[in-house]
Amino acid sequence: MGGLSGLRHLELRNNRLTSLPAEVGALARLRVLDLRANLLTSLPASLSELRGLEKLDLRWNKLAGLPAPAQRLRRGGCVVLI
Repeated sequence: MGGLSGLRHLELRNNRLTSLPAEVGALARLRVLDLRANLLTSLPASLSELRGLEKLDLRWNKLAGLPAPAQRLRRGGCVVLI
């Protein structure tokens, strides 16, 4: 994902994703990450490295609760929708 380092908005909704690569944490300029309506059951720990993330949308996934990386982002001021 090195070629996407300047990406600010990433919309991956409705893609039947079951996982995210750890490299997503390298998208340092990302502000909005839309993961709605996938099949995610967990998130990579590297997601908490996205310190500038303002909005993370996890609605309509298979998550049992708020994963630890999303909790850390929320504490940092990110709006997390689940």
